[in-house]
Amino acid sequence: MSEADVLGALTRLEYASTSLRNRLRDRIGISGADLSVLQYVWRARRGARSVRVKDLTAHLGLTGPAVTGIIDRLERQGMLQRVPNPEDGRSRFIQLTPGQEAVFAAALDSTNEQLHELLSSFSERERRRLVRIVDRIVAALDGGVPPTS
Repeated sequence: MSEADVLGALTRLEYASTSLRNRLRDRIGISGADLSVLQYVWRARRGARSVRVKDLTAHLGLTGPAVTGIIDRLERQGMLQRVPNPEDGRSRFIQLTPGQEAVFAAALDSTNEQLHELLSSFSERERRRLVRIVDRIVAALDGGVPPTS
């Protein structure tokens, strides 16, 4: 298999991912940045992790005030809520509202079913290898075009 075949496969994967994001964004009626926040918070919840503003700033590469603005907007729309951090009364965790949790889960159900079916057909060794390969691709892409100064 040639390098062109591999790059073609990566391009198809990128297109499929972008297409899925666009369908989700349209179904929920939000912007791309809002979707990124909701997806991050939803995945964290599924992984039993809590999300703080600083987690989102690191993930999105945005400033704290920019992320706070997105959270404020999504909170006003009834999609996110801030809940007290039981270990630190000064900080808050960001969560999907119960209603939004159901909307998001419904929007992703068919995609999650198909991905689960595919991934369950992989052996543990294949899964580990896939993660290593994806991590290497992400590292190469992250090291690509340098930011403008």
